Formats: sequence, structure tokens, C-alpha cells
Amino acid sequence: MRRKRDEETLRLMNDELALARDRALEANHTKSTFVANMSHELRTPLNAIIGYSEMLQEDAALLGLDDFEDDLQKIYRSGKHLLDLINDILDMTKIEAGKLEIYYDDFDVPMLVWDASQTIQPLLLKNNNHLEIECDQQLGGIRADMTRVRQVLLNVLSNACKFTKSGVIKIQVNRKKSVLGEIFCFTISDTGIGISPENLQKLFQPFNQADSSTTRQYGGTGLGLAISHRLCQMMSGDITVISELGIGSTFTICLPIDCESASKTTPKQGQLRSCTIPERVK
Repeated sequence: MRRKRDEETLRLMNDELALARDRALEANHTKSTFVANMSHELRTPLNAIIGYSEMLQEDAALLGLDDFEDDLQKIYRSGKHLLDLINDILDMTKIEAGKLEIYYDDFDVPMLVWDASQTIQPLLLKNNNHLEIECDQQLGGIRADMTRVRQVLLNVLSNACKFTKSGVIKIQVNRKKSVLGEIFCFTISDTGIGISPENLQKLFQPFNQADSSTTRQYGGTGLGLAISHRLCQMMSGDITVISELGIGSTFTICLPIDCESASKTTPKQGQLRSCTIPERVK
């Protein structure tokens, strides 16, 4: 009789756990749908605000209304910042729901690095940073999602610019051999505030920054690196970091030369984690 009671209790517990699991999955699906719909609804008026602020800036410049230019710039920058946050949330939602698509194409790596370096020029000037690039123009091309690779590079470079003041940010691109064949390694180093060993463990987790105090001082949602990490894994690559407080950080992004073929032959995520991590760039 005792055994039967125990079996019945165990069955009831399993039923409750299964019901709780189903409810959690349904709630997560509802959340993802809600965030995706709200992101779309928010982006439409935000794009209008950004567009009209650009037009008003041009009109103010033509009419010589210098007093309005600073205020219009603030509206434009705030709109862009909010749009970036919404885009990050939408990307993370799609990744978690398994609905983010990777579109493979062939493109030139040095050209992409040059384009990314030009994009971050305003961020470099803001904190008086100097950018150094070591990328052979003959390195060749890669087959990956160009938009997503560019997004990863810009996320890491933007962080380097944000957490470095009057310092040096360096981009090094190399073509190497790994256990999975030939790969591209993008090494981005900075002379910024650095990250403590205990905070490195949660660096790639969504909505986490290395330290809560950095959120108050520097802003941000902590999504950029989490998204970059997931995107690299979706393209059969990986992103790693070494850092020292007060010295700076070095991020290494490794991607196969043919991400499309690698994704078909290496279904597990993080296959390039075994690639050689360089010493911190001085």
C-alpha cells in the first residue's frame, strides 16, 4: 500500500511538473510574439521621428537657424539610440525562438573591416580614441552572412570605443588553420577599463554587463555581446575574450572561411572554441 501511495504521489508530481513546463513554454512563446509585434509597432514611429529630425536639421542649416540645430541633433541621437535598443531586443527574441535566419553570401573580408572602421569613426572621436588596423588587403573572402558579421564587428568595436578613453583600439585580421579547416580570426583589442575574472563568466549572457556599475556610468542593455556570441555560433564560429582590469580587453572572433558548409558538417555550437586564442595585444 505504501509503494502504491508513493507511486501515485510521484505520478501527480510528474503531472504537475509537465503542466508547469507546458505553461512556461506557452508563456515564453507569448512573450516572444508580444515583443516581436511591439518592436515592429515601435520601430515605425521611431523611423518617422529619425527621418523628420534629419529633414529639420537640413532645413535649419539652409535657413541659418543655428539655435535649433543642437536640439534637433539631440532628438536624432536619442531616436537612433532607442531604435538600436529595440533592434537588439528583437534580434535576441528571434534567436531565442529559433527564428533568426542566416543568409550566406561571398564577400571580401578586408572591405568589410574597412567599412566597419569607417562606421565607428564618430565613436572614436567622442572618447578621443585612436584606431589601428592590421588587415592584409589580399586576405580574400569569406562565405557567411555579411550583415551579421558586420553586426558582430560593430558590437565589439562599439564596446571598445565606449569603455576606452584617450586610448588605442586595434583590429587584427588573420587567416589561420584550425581543427575544422581554414578560418578567419578577427582580434579586437583596447586599452580600456578591462573586466575582472569573476565578471568574465557572465559576459555573454543576455541583459548582463560585466558590472552593474558600468550600466549606470556607460549605459546599454548588455545585449550586444550576447547577440554577437549567438550569431557567431549560428555561423559555426565562436567569440572569446581575455581581459585585465585597468589594462584592457581582447576579443577574438573566429569564423570558418565557408560558414555555410561548416554549419552543415558541424551541427554543434561553438565548434571553434578550440582555436588558438592570442595573447592580449599590447
